[in-house]
Amino acid sequence: MTSFSKYDVVIVKFPFASSLKYKARPAVVVSSDMYNESGRDTLLILAISSNTAHKLDFELKITDWKASGLLKPSIFKSAIATVEKSYVLTKVGTLSDRDTKNLETLIGDIC
Repeated sequence: MTSFSKYDVVIVKFPFASSLKYKARPAVVVSSDMYNESGRDTLLILAISSNTAHKLDFELKITDWKASGLLKPSIFKSAIATVEKSYVLTKVGTLSDRDTKNLETLIGDIC
C-alpha cells in the first residue's frame, strides 16, 4: 500500500451518498506522519477546491498551487474528513513551506 506524509496533495474518491459513483477531488493530508505510519487504514484530509469565487472569509488561497501538483488556482476549504487510504487515487504533489504555514493557520482558526 502507498505511504502518505503530512502535507501531501492527493486525489480522493468522494462517493455520492445515494450511488456507487464518485467524484475525484483534491485534498491535503493533515494527519501526522506518526498516525499515517501507524498501520491504520485511514487518513485525515482537508478538502481543496478550485471554486475560489465561493471562498469563506477564513479559507485561504493556495499560493504555490502549480508546485503542489494542482491544475488550477485553488483554496483550502474548511472541511476535514477521515477517509480510507483505498479511496486515494494518487498523490500529485506536496505543499510548499509557505502554503504549509497558511494551512496551519487555517486549522488553528477552524479547530
